[in-house]
Amino acid sequence: MRKIIMSLALCALLFTGCGKSDIAKTYEQSEQDGIIKTYYEMKDGTWQCEDTTYQFRLKLDGRMPNSELDSCFVVLTNNENLTFEEVSKSLYSSSFEDIKVMEGSLIVETIY
Repeated sequence: MRKIIMSLALCALLFTGCGKSDIAKTYEQSEQDGIIKTYYEMKDGTWQCEDTTYQFRLKLDGRMPNSELDSCFVVLTNNENLTFEEVSKSLYSSSFEDIKVMEGSLIVETIY
């Protein structure tokens, strides 16, 4: 009987707080909405995607070379100085330096 009570007490301790969430808002992957990956706004003001936490969510607008329309990228990053030009260049350039600028950053939405 003592083992059963101890087991129940242990289970109660393990599950305490499991319902409590630090997520303030969820952005579900949606081709229709341009959301490439599911990501989360956390209650502490950070952003999370694929078990990585980012300090900033940047919405970067601009026009890619030879494009007739403007584009918008939503990027999760720890680099608050990242620009539209750097992000777009990382997508079409074959230069390692252009691609490297996105290291530690992740495009989570595209709007064309």
